[in-house]
Amino acid sequence: YPKLEKVIFRSIPENSARLNALLAGEIDLMDGVNPSDLEQIQGNPDLQTFERPSMNVGYLGFTVNRPPFDNKLVRQALHHAIDKEGIIEAFYGGLAEPAKNPLPPALEGYNDEIEPYPYDLEKAKELLVEAGYPDGFEMELWAMPVPRPYMPDGMKVAEVIQSSFAEIGVKAEIKSVDWGTYLEQAAKGEFDAYMLGWTGDNGDPDNFIYTLLDKDSIGSNNYSFYSNDELHDILIEAQTIPDQEQRNELYKKAQEIIHEDSPWAPLVHSTPLLAGKKNLKGLLPHPTGSDILTKVEFE
Repeated sequence: YPKLEKVIFRSIPENSARLNALLAGEIDLMDGVNPSDLEQIQGNPDLQTFERPSMNVGYLGFTVNRPPFDNKLVRQALHHAIDKEGIIEAFYGGLAEPAKNPLPPALEGYNDEIEPYPYDLEKAKELLVEAGYPDGFEMELWAMPVPRPYMPDGMKVAEVIQSSFAEIGVKAEIKSVDWGTYLEQAAKGEFDAYMLGWTGDNGDPDNFIYTLLDKDSIGSNNYSFYSNDELHDILIEAQTIPDQEQRNELYKKAQEIIHEDSPWAPLVHSTPLLAGKKNLKGLLPHPTGSDILTKVEFE
């Protein structure tokens, strides 16, 4: 039997407003803690924090059917111009690891042999020259208007990326719209480059790679409009094989193709934080973000 008589879910869109509600005793538990608020929460004897096991990715996507992002060298150049470690230090309070693949390391089939794109502005400039853009170009960089577990502050992360891009001659204008419109326009391929992410539904690599980057997913979750027939064949085969080891090998190959094509610059795999009252017991945050509260009680 559940230990609580009832549970009320409240929607409070802003992370900081949610924390204020917790501090004021209006709520008992909050999801989506800003890493910058961690110290304040840990210093409060009435509160405690919980870590959600990481099963997500935050990324910068390039819409590959819009020039110059239809050029792989341009996408690789921009990938080299992102300081993932610096972003994690500044905005995640260290509670994230740099991403090199579209799926998190905890999942089966994760390819750890892939060499990440190092933050290397000289290499980025060389690739732009090779791509035919020695003086860079202008672009729009769309920043997330809401905090998500994989992206606590989209606007600030966008500003860091913008200043790195400027150093290689790429002038990025940051833009944003409300969340519903953002997703709608992204699904139609209306952005040059955009920030998004994903939290896994079920722990299978298919739920990241096929859902987010297969040509079948264009118009839904493949906002980059990335289409690769070799990748598609691998992913369809992996859906039909029961043997997990064989599937893992196929997914490792899939990650090699994606790494080379660079339709995204995967940024981070974050460890999302929750905060609650000190006397709250029995909460085990679930990797998918769907928490089971049956055993939760107040001491």
